[in-house]
Amino acid sequence: MKKASGPDEPYREGRERPLNLLVIPTTDWTRHPVPNRLNFIFDRIAERNRVFVVHFKLARFTGLPERSTRCRLVRTPGVPVEDPSLYYLLSAPLHLWTIRKTVREEGIELVTASNILPAALATFSGVPVVFDYLDHLEESAMVYYPGSFIGHIVQKTVRSIVRFAVRRSKGVITVTPAFSRHLSDIGADNIRIIPNGVSNKAFIRHPADEAKERLGLSGAVIGYVGSLEHWVDLETIVDTMPSLDVTLLIVGPGLFTDYGELIRKRAMERGVTDRVVFTGQVPYEDLSWYISAMDVGLNPLKAMKKNLFTVGGKIFNYLACGVPVLSSRMPAIEEELGDAISYYDDAQSLAEGISALTTHPPDPDRLMGVAKKYDWDRISQDYEAFLRETI
Repeated sequence: MKKASGPDEPYREGRERPLNLLVIPTTDWTRHPVPNRLNFIFDRIAERNRVFVVHFKLARFTGLPERSTRCRLVRTPGVPVEDPSLYYLLSAPLHLWTIRKTVREEGIELVTASNILPAALATFSGVPVVFDYLDHLEESAMVYYPGSFIGHIVQKTVRSIVRFAVRRSKGVITVTPAFSRHLSDIGADNIRIIPNGVSNKAFIRHPADEAKERLGLSGAVIGYVGSLEHWVDLETIVDTMPSLDVTLLIVGPGLFTDYGELIRKRAMERGVTDRVVFTGQVPYEDLSWYISAMDVGLNPLKAMKKNLFTVGGKIFNYLACGVPVLSSRMPAIEEELGDAISYYDDAQSLAEGISALTTHPPDPDRLMGVAKKYDWDRISQDYEAFLRETI
């Protein structure tokens, strides 16, 4: 069998020329508890190209274990402050220096950026920039300051920076038609829709009984996998628990706010603490066991643009494990997935949806078939093709 070519091997006729790429991610590339879509995409692209990543060292994640990566980390200096907005603001000169130095020394041909201020700085790097707009960034930034005046200042500032960055970018990648329309309205050009996805090799279906026994669970289990932050609507789930004969499994860490503690307190107030299980962060390679223990995978979201416009990766993780999904009704999700998943509009339809899915679950093979259409291997090829077109 012929050995596969790597990005450092000499170029041969018939093989696409390896690219020199720089990625500016949203956060710490290897220590953030939840891998970002760019982690999955560029670890695959790095099999065929030279991919460098600006490695932000955020104080919040310093003590967490590092994940492995095929990309080449460019460790950048930064001001060691806890607040993420303040970190990027105070560190901006150092980040710009790192970006320009890497572009010059490594022969970078294109920068892909998904971080707010560093993405704007990258447009001064001297090479084309593709902005990966995976989230409604102005609301994402504001939500870390719930109910505060600072949050509104952050939102307005981020809105201005994002519009500047997308207008100066040579291309923009986003995850849904709804985001594409929004970006077009604010002046973006050369927009490509490339959805979120899943690794169908990592997320596999395990027997539900075996998964529940492994986790010490029994009976009907509904679950949520993801970050515990204020854009999530676990409040409605917990408020509905007294009328349900189920266990709620919450898998994931808090990031920058106390949202997880608020949900714990709410569960206590509703008298359902004994049926709400918080696991905190779990190893990525174990997530399929937690999902397989669920009879229903929940995608509970608050009605904000950040959620109305996007389709998060957790939905595909549930589907890849053959677990039916019950989501807050969001236009972008309905547009993308239609009747492949189920929806609820309020507490009553939430309870009815859980009852229906636990009593008459859909065919797991059909659900896994949907997930296969969104495999990261396939998505990374589309992503790389767009980068080549832009160069």
